[in-house]
Amino acid sequence: MNSRKITVTVEAVLEPRREEMLLALAALEGVAVLPDAAARHSDLPDLSGLADLIILALGTDPAADMALAALLSGPVVLVGSAPAPELLLSAMRAGITEYLAEPIVEAELQAALERMQERRRPLMAWTPSVAQPQPQGQGGRIVLVLGAKGGIGTTTMAVNLADALTRQGSGRTALLDLAQPQGETPIFLDLEHAYTWADVAANIDRLDATYLESVMARHHSGLAVLPAPDYSAEACLDPAVLRQILELLRRGYAQVVIDGGTGQGEATLEALDMADDVLLVMDLSLPCLARAKRFLEAVRATQPHLLPRLRLVANRKTSESDIGTAEAEGILQQPIAWAVVNDYQAALSAINQGKTLAEADPRSAMAKGLAAMARGLCREVPTPAGKAAQARASGSLWARLRNSPLGLSLAQRSA
Repeated sequence: MNSRKITVTVEAVLEPRREEMLLALAALEGVAVLPDAAARHSDLPDLSGLADLIILALGTDPAADMALAALLSGPVVLVGSAPAPELLLSAMRAGITEYLAEPIVEAELQAALERMQERRRPLMAWTPSVAQPQPQGQGGRIVLVLGAKGGIGTTTMAVNLADALTRQGSGRTALLDLAQPQGETPIFLDLEHAYTWADVAANIDRLDATYLESVMARHHSGLAVLPAPDYSAEACLDPAVLRQILELLRRGYAQVVIDGGTGQGEATLEALDMADDVLLVMDLSLPCLARAKRFLEAVRATQPHLLPRLRLVANRKTSESDIGTAEAEGILQQPIAWAVVNDYQAALSAINQGKTLAEADPRSAMAKGLAAMARGLCREVPTPAGKAAQARASGSLWARLRNSPLGLSLAQRSA
């Protein structure tokens, strides 16, 4: 974090809402709130010379919020919980391009300031002590969850891991559903949504951080979700589009979890290339171990640089299993990072209720195992050297590997 504090003023339609936001900002060490002489009227001088940012705390009346926004002069950041896409689009038309979900995280506020600084740089001189935007390829962690075969709980793992990461309090978490032929994350979360990644792909010319934020569905836990579209023969995400989406997500979120299903399609290769962690979910059965072994052999033969990022997850482990974790590790020649005990009844009950395991049965063995997995991932910080290696390997990976053993292995996963 930069040693220089971010100076802010706070505005809201209602005074109690403004006071609530002031208290939240006062708890952040790197933020300084200017006195109450804030942006009350349009005849005040340009606040961009006084404060780095004007925080507009959104209330319950979008029209009133936008009317107030029109009176503000300076760099404005909207702060609220799950605003309607229509409000964000209205804000974009008013020239406001930054939105942060509550609770505010200091790093996200700093990132918003840096983005606004970069956009305004040709028009005005900014304070040189403000840090530059992060280079491409840095930012939030991307966790790709793949199933060694179908029907082993990959979506359960992805959804509940994303929820567990959200509950860790280490920053905002996004969940991207790439499962084919049709993703199911909204069903698992009882989540209403208006947009999918197909809408983003259809409007790729408009794609920026604000637009992407506006189409994300919001779970009440704070988890942001970009669902998959309904099944159709044309429902295929172009790898170049996926790269743009993931670059924006990793800049706006501390963690991005991808439900990759069984890893079908060229987009999976792009996600593999960009992921900081690849979790290969399997159960301890011979058919599943055979699929996992084939996948690992393809990785070793084609892209061995992926191996340090690859984590094996044994799902539905039981003490009565004929194959233990040690035996499975011997077969796969790869350690099992996490073994999640079989808690089928708790998982099924949570799915049927449209709740996460932490909501439906927080004391279940599976909920505790996923919380431990989330803590482990949060402790593992990607090294600069690893990021640099990942950047060198990136680009048109899907094109290079389309006919490679790894590409062919992924193409055959649904067989």
